[in-house]
Amino acid sequence: MSRTTVWEVSGQRLSGTDTRPADTPRATIVALHGGGYSAGYWDHPLDPAASLLTLGSALGYRVIAIDRPGYGASHGLVRDSVRADRQTEIVLELVDMLRADGGTGAAVFLIGHSMGAVLTLHMAAAAPAGAIAGLDISGLPFVFDEALADKQQLASLDFLPDNSREFRRALFYGPDGTFDADMIAAEERLIHPIPAAEIIDAVECPVSTPLLAPKITVPVRITRAESDVSSGGGREGLESCGALFSSSPRVELAWQRASGHNISLHHVARAYHLRAIAFFDEALGRA
Repeated sequence: MSRTTVWEVSGQRLSGTDTRPADTPRATIVALHGGGYSAGYWDHPLDPAASLLTLGSALGYRVIAIDRPGYGASHGLVRDSVRADRQTEIVLELVDMLRADGGTGAAVFLIGHSMGAVLTLHMAAAAPAGAIAGLDISGLPFVFDEALADKQQLASLDFLPDNSREFRRALFYGPDGTFDADMIAAEERLIHPIPAAEIIDAVECPVSTPLLAPKITVPVRITRAESDVSSGGGREGLESCGALFSSSPRVELAWQRASGHNISLHHVARAYHLRAIAFFDEALGRA
């Protein structure tokens, strides 16, 4: 069962999609989208069988894809209100609310993409013991091309200018044939103005990740798409990033073939989501 939901959190309204399995959930997955998209990123618009929401609920998970602060019902939050530390406070409070309601199953996992991956790391590093059981991140800008963004300019804007279809195609997608030819048009329903200040945290990710990663004490899975031109580093960057999680009991590194940055909107989306869910299954088994 899937429904659009709005939560009152820390004086803000957060919207999202709450998808529940037929029976008591094994656990809950909180999904955090990237910059310029919405919660719908996790719900493949052209292939329902590839949707994280569909797959997760079919496999016994409650999946909550939220519109991050500054998106959806909280559109209008800008500047300091959308920096990673403030987003962390808001979304961790939502996680606390969910756990208190008793409908999350055995644990809460995080899956984050791009800016959502940045937020996932901040949350996992700040969360009290037991609040988060594991995380899966993709598109983390651990190696960031500063030519893509200027911090001074970002600090002076509320929202970034809209990106063209051609820009999104070049930056976020792999070669022709790795995604549906109609996707660039179909994703129009998923895109959202980008609060400019949150991109400062993407620019700072190469500095913040080495500080955050050693604080994370739960299993971590990191995926890098082979045709990702939005966040650089290649295989070497993936391995360097993974080595930072010195306190995690397990770090799994994945090189995702046949995909660009937006893995969940490519043909391999179903495979990627199944692997993330399997990783969470294994974390439950370990617990």
